Amino acid sequence: MSVTAGKSKRSRAQQRADTRIAILDATIASLIDHGQTATTTRGVAERAGLSQGAVQHYFPTRGELLDAAVRRMADQSAQAVVETYSEITGTDRERVAELVDELWSLAQLAPISVGLELLGTARTDPEMADTVAHLVEHIETTIFEVARQVLGELADLPGARDWLRITVITIAGVLLTSSVPAAAGLVPEWSTVRHHIMTSFDTWRAEHRSPGHA
Repeated sequence: MSVTAGKSKRSRAQQRADTRIAILDATIASLIDHGQTATTTRGVAERAGLSQGAVQHYFPTRGELLDAAVRRMADQSAQAVVETYSEITGTDRERVAELVDELWSLAQLAPISVGLELLGTARTDPEMADTVAHLVEHIETTIFEVARQVLGELADLPGARDWLRITVITIAGVLLTSSVPAAAGLVPEWSTVRHHIMTSFDTWRAEHRSPGHA
């Protein structure tokens, strides 16, 4: 294969990659602005400056499009956490507290609220249920990979994944309840929620304490 042909092939591959990213970014923008229900393939195509057929060439179904878009949001958020917190120093508890605070901050951003909306939709929409099931698995894996990079060997202790799952579920539950005006008054301040999360960490950590860790 000639050098020119190689460059052309790489160029076409890059063009396809760029188009795919443009579609996903347009989908994310639509989800944030209009929500899951109002995000359509046609609307995404208009935002991306493409035809509806072009979008469907890359993502034949709406479910596949939403799946890929939320995965991209999760990966971008995870990368932001790693870049910011991979150099954290201090005791295990101090690093965990930083991670908990970051999870709380991320959960309040528009992209994460989109994921929570999809969870609610999946409860009554069979078409979305499979998509969300795959997304939940991907997001959990992503969160645990972030925890491993931020916390190091602490993430390998018995019960670490369960503690992290409970923490994420607690934060998600607080946000979902807060989003319902009639129920928002039931939600305690974040400082109180954080205190209970960290108390659960202290209890778990005490059961698995080893020399050299504080």
